[in-house]
Amino acid sequence: MATVTSLNLYSFAFNGFVFGGAGNGVQILSIEGLEDLPKLRVQDDNRGYADGMFTGRDFYSNRTLTFTVQILASETNSMVQNLEYLQTALQPQQTGTGILQFQLPNADLQRVNARVRRRSIKIDPDFTYGKAVGMYEFFCPDPLIYDDTLQTVDISQSSSAVGRTYNRTYNMSFGGGSASNLVINSGWATTYPTITINGPVINPQISNATTGNFLLINYSLQTSDIMVIDTNLRTVTLNGVNRRSLLDNTSSWFAASPGTTILNFRGTGTSGSTTCVVSWRNAYI
Repeated sequence: MATVTSLNLYSFAFNGFVFGGAGNGVQILSIEGLEDLPKLRVQDDNRGYADGMFTGRDFYSNRTLTFTVQILASETNSMVQNLEYLQTALQPQQTGTGILQFQLPNADLQRVNARVRRRSIKIDPDFTYGKAVGMYEFFCPDPLIYDDTLQTVDISQSSSAVGRTYNRTYNMSFGGGSASNLVINSGWATTYPTITINGPVINPQISNATTGNFLLINYSLQTSDIMVIDTNLRTVTLNGVNRRSLLDNTSSWFAASPGTTILNFRGTGTSGSTTCVVSWRNAYI
């Protein structure tokens, strides 16, 4: 899926197609939903034959972005050509989401995961003279806004171990809060790391020293094995195949709250090729 590494101010890119910003043939007139609070799923319930409600838990639902755009001629293209390029790049998709990147003032390059759900192009007298106004709606099942830069840390390389130090072919225990096992979420919303373990390692365990939660895998990874744990979707794959059943039933899922989260990695039967890489993006709501 194509992405860009940089954008001009007030520019957007959907799967690599850039629109908006200075000199672009597609100008953005307004955006609704980007700075708004996303929809909420509330679990309130009525009190039967009494006034009032019982308050339940509130969860974020999806985020909907509505763009009002103006299509004009540019230095190289006519208005009709720019409109065709826009229509070709921004089409609905049956599954999954695309990457919508954007650059706003006083912020790094950011992104949301989205798919196009609606398009409306007005044909009026202005259209005849080379100016079209349209509307696009993006559906974001994940309401979080992320920094575009992916942060990573290999928590198997911590220089501060718990307990006595042994050769890595014996019992291995990492942690202690050193810089190499800190997940620093600089956003103001909870983010969900992805954990990638490269074998060999027996019964790997990733623990959140900040909350006490841990994920224990009942399996012996060989040197060629790659396990990916997605704490957002709560999936466990081994060499691309679903192996959620390998997760010990005493495990408890965790995320990375704003600020610093300390993660530790443990396992046996390791070697110098064993790694446990945690990746995440700073998140906002």
